[in-house]
Amino acid sequence: MERAIRIEAWSYVEKVLQNTEVAEKGHCACVDLTTGEIVAGQSAEDLIPLGTFDQNLTGNGTKKVRVRLFKEVILHRFDNDGSPNALAESDFLKPCYLKDTKTVSALATNRSVAGRVWAVTSAGVLIEPAISIGVQGPQGEPG
Repeated sequence: MERAIRIEAWSYVEKVLQNTEVAEKGHCACVDLTTGEIVAGQSAEDLIPLGTFDQNLTGNGTKKVRVRLFKEVILHRFDNDGSPNALAESDFLKPCYLKDTKTVSALATNRSVAGRVWAVTSAGVLIEPAISIGVQGPQGEPG
């Protein structure tokens, strides 16, 4: 049976702003890979710059902040693996792995990198495919 292709193009993302974090419109917004939450650009490990804040906001650990991405991303939807290897919203921008032709997983053992997680919902997992980011992470424009 042919699988319907599910693709989305994002130029903005809305994610939880880390508790007590201050977002200032136009300033650099990053994802903290240890929590999957958004923080302001700062000197710290495990941060990936995403874009700029689209609003002023102070985080309380549940408020979502809107970020204008530096570059539009093309995302593909896959099914989520089952427990205990299911991906979660806290896996934002972490690698995910191919389980089969339509499923991605948090389990890396004996699996290839599928891409980076952007969203996890009941409809599935939106990922930026590895071909777009390089197996070890962003590599810049191909060529």
